[in-house]
Amino acid sequence: MKRIELVIDPNTLDRFRAAAKDLDLSDFEVTEVRRTLPASIRERQRLYRGREFVLDLVERLKIDLMVADDAAMQIARELVETVRPESMAILKLERAFVGTSQTVFCSPRIAAVSASPAMAATH
Repeated sequence: MKRIELVIDPNTLDRFRAAAKDLDLSDFEVTEVRRTLPASIRERQRLYRGREFVLDLVERLKIDLMVADDAAMQIARELVETVRPESMAILKLERAFVGTSQTVFCSPRIAAVSASPAMAATH
């Protein structure tokens, strides 16, 4: 299994959903993250209620999805062409964890499923 992480602008989420549907990707996680701006833009100052401040973080979405090893590169290419993410990482999973509220199973042969943070901290 491989994990693909994409960082996209929130406005491109609909494009990602359409691409995911076309690629038959139904299980993915979307997390709101904040990124620093490039140095050329970072120095912009904004006005809020009469006070100046420097806007140094911008809202982005991080999308995590699990795919089979042999399909990872093709899916990544399709997503780059369709969604145009700001960044992308393809990570190889050595072991996958599948958990329920009572047990956690660990196997290199089981498809990965998201675990709650509380479960991940205890194992």
